[in-house]
Amino acid sequence: MSQGTKDQLLVGWYEKLEKPLMIYAYQIVQDRGEAEDLVQEAFLRFSRQENEILEPRAWLYKTLRNLSISFLRKNNRLQRTADEDQMDFLHTMNRPTENCLVTNLEKNEAIDRVKHSISLLPKDSARIIHLKFNQRKSYQEIAQETGLSESNVGYKLHHIIKDLSEELKKEGFFK
Repeated sequence: MSQGTKDQLLVGWYEKLEKPLMIYAYQIVQDRGEAEDLVQEAFLRFSRQENEILEPRAWLYKTLRNLSISFLRKNNRLQRTADEDQMDFLHTMNRPTENCLVTNLEKNEAIDRVKHSISLLPKDSARIIHLKFNQRKSYQEIAQETGLSESNVGYKLHHIIKDLSEELKKEGFFK
């Protein structure tokens, strides 16, 4: 592959993923400047290994996640949460504290990533997800609010969840 073609591919990936990656990094580090730096670092690493990467989108998200966690560790910004303070003593006695903190961070990060993926859905799909999971409405109630049939609500919901799941699996969030 010529250098020009390689540069075009990199620019394409950057234009496509820079904004979602920025949002993702910001959700983790809570600092816009650091999020920008981490995204730039992820793309720099991507440019060095581009020929070896099979799933660029997944690779960029995973690399950015790892860079963000490293940043938090380096800057001692992994904080104990109230939930962790209240955990059973025997349950945590044999596990290093950092592992608990990282596990909690990973859970929160996965939740944030799912929320981010939902925010990128078309409005009608996001609304169906919101009605079902946030407002806990039945298919019948969703059908009344959206004008869809109950069976169409079920069909759409199934495919929205399936597509989200496949996207998140590609990015390495779920096995």
